[in-house]
Amino acid sequence: MNLVEIGRGIGNVAIIMALAGAVAYVGDRVGHQVGRRRLTLFGIRPRYTSTIVAIGTGMVIALVVTLGAIFASEQVKTAFFKLNEINSQIGELQSRQRDLEAKVNSGRLVVPVNTLMVPFYRVIDQSASPNQRLSTIRDYYAFAIKYVNATYPRLGLRPYERPADYDNKLSGLAYDLTTAAKLSQANVMLTVSSDQNLFENDQIHFAINVTPDIRYFQKGQVIAQLLVPGKSNASINIALVQLENYISFTARRLQLPAFLTTVQPLQLIPDANQMQERIARSGTYVLTAFAAQDFYPHVGGIPIVIVLTSQP
Repeated sequence: MNLVEIGRGIGNVAIIMALAGAVAYVGDRVGHQVGRRRLTLFGIRPRYTSTIVAIGTGMVIALVVTLGAIFASEQVKTAFFKLNEINSQIGELQSRQRDLEAKVNSGRLVVPVNTLMVPFYRVIDQSASPNQRLSTIRDYYAFAIKYVNATYPRLGLRPYERPADYDNKLSGLAYDLTTAAKLSQANVMLTVSSDQNLFENDQIHFAINVTPDIRYFQKGQVIAQLLVPGKSNASINIALVQLENYISFTARRLQLPAFLTTVQPLQLIPDANQMQERIARSGTYVLTAFAAQDFYPHVGGIPIVIVLTSQP
């Protein structure tokens, strides 16, 4: 519990105390006035009448304040009428959290999140009508189910089952404005990836990705660079891994799915051994990654050429 929450709690207690005092004061004054005028209620003696009026006045004020708080605040309304439901949900979430922690700590991870699960893709043509899009998505979805259910149960996962609203989800994907916007750029590529970490005995889950098949990198384009200080005991292999991470990060910023940001080094200039010899000398060196060819998502990996140069 932080200081803000403690302060809020103290403030709430103070407000309740002030309201209780105000209710008691008003009830007492009303009862006192009734007693002074010796008014009676249903023939009851004035002394008892003033007590009843004081109590009733306090109850009415408390009721009005409570109703006002209920209508004015969703939190108060929830506290009065949905507290048991919230406690039940909290208990369920805590149970899920314990199960997830047990999986993470002792379970066997079969498929990490954002992993390509089907090694085939489908293309929706830019000129396709909404109905044609839906037909392609449905066919690919059916194919994906057959593939994952033939492949991943052998690895320890439970077969995929179509959710009750799967057709609405596929229709939403086909008619979605985001899909239409992507098709306005180029053909789109459909792929299937894991939408969560899948542990042993988990049921198979997957998501269908819609990616514009546009040119993300032009041949010869500089994608990423890394400075390597000479005579620093740097490892060229570690530097190359870091450079590839930079490339993947750059690709993800372009909203490419993670599995399409893998790097395919086609050539090192000079080779790794010569690079290591060069950075052992004094000076500052630059590793530069160039696109080896025009890169489109259907290529399946980012082809690069890496060149080591001396910084002037």
